[in-house]
Amino acid sequence: TLFPYGKQLEIKTRHFQNLMESSGLNPNLVLSCIGMKEPYHYRNKAQMVISEKNRKVMAGFFEENTHQVVNVDHCEIQNNEANAIIKTCRMLFQKQKIQPYDEDRDSGLIRYILVRTGYETGQILVVIVTAKEMFPGRNNFLKALRELHPEITSIVQNVNPRHTSIVLGDFERVLFGKGSIEDVLLDKRFLISARTFYQINHRQTEIMYKKALELAKPKQDDTVIELYSGIGAIGIIFSDHVKKVIGVELNRESVKNATQNVRMNQVHNVKFYAADARDFLSDYLAQGNQADIVIVDPPREGLNSLVIDAIIALKPEKLCYLSCNPETLINDIGRFLAAGFVLRQIQPIDMFPQTSHVESVTILLRK
Repeated sequence: TLFPYGKQLEIKTRHFQNLMESSGLNPNLVLSCIGMKEPYHYRNKAQMVISEKNRKVMAGFFEENTHQVVNVDHCEIQNNEANAIIKTCRMLFQKQKIQPYDEDRDSGLIRYILVRTGYETGQILVVIVTAKEMFPGRNNFLKALRELHPEITSIVQNVNPRHTSIVLGDFERVLFGKGSIEDVLLDKRFLISARTFYQINHRQTEIMYKKALELAKPKQDDTVIELYSGIGAIGIIFSDHVKKVIGVELNRESVKNATQNVRMNQVHNVKFYAADARDFLSDYLAQGNQADIVIVDPPREGLNSLVIDAIIALKPEKLCYLSCNPETLINDIGRFLAAGFVLRQIQPIDMFPQTSHVESVTILLRK
């Protein structure tokens, strides 16, 4: 059973404070977790696995630690339109006899349905993940889906033939529309495609980025380096307040999106590089360059220790750490404190209501 929402926020705040205490750090530096007025249907990315049981097409999620599909008619945290579109797809697969993929037999076609929605723009991208490129009955399916959901702005077929639990494959075909959608965050426009990383909770992302600006207090002549920059959202948002922003991201698709986003927002002081964070910082340091603020938004496993060493060697005035995993965050903070940084504040933000996950913004200053 779920705790009442106010209690969930308390638990998330306390979790941070306990981690701080057990690491010998001051728990009072953790602010109260910022929640939502409406903590449901916030996910702008909905993704369900398609399968079949007793000749009935199902759409849902894998049961924890298994590949048993739990049929879900309506997910309480996914966007409502996305829920309805997935339900329609399931009905059409059944009616038009389009086979779900069976991983044990390696037969059938449809693996997943992914729906991305633009919170501000209302644009909707539907991604149909198939096990092979041939999609018999495709035109009838598209015609029926678009008649039932005229709000859909783009449909893409993603082909993933691999035996893997990774949802998306490398090959895509646009079946309708542009193959991507746009959304607006703090007055900046962003392009989102099937494989783009984009924060899933629009309202809380705006709060998080505002909080990062408020805590980092950028100055007009600052140089900012953003590591793990994705599609460049936070770097582009910081660009109005600083001299220049350098974004570093390993995923080439994201860097391509980020560069398009820079052009779309007519920003002239931001540049993105497709590179490994540590390699980039080593070259940057070797050329005698400096940075005033470093922003990091790493994956769940936190920062690689070589990246931490490179940031310490760069000696930025401030480090702004966006994290989706309190454990790895507190661990990484310890390394920076040992190198002479001072912890200013941790602001937890409830990006994922009704789940145990929590996002945060942390500011560290160099002594």
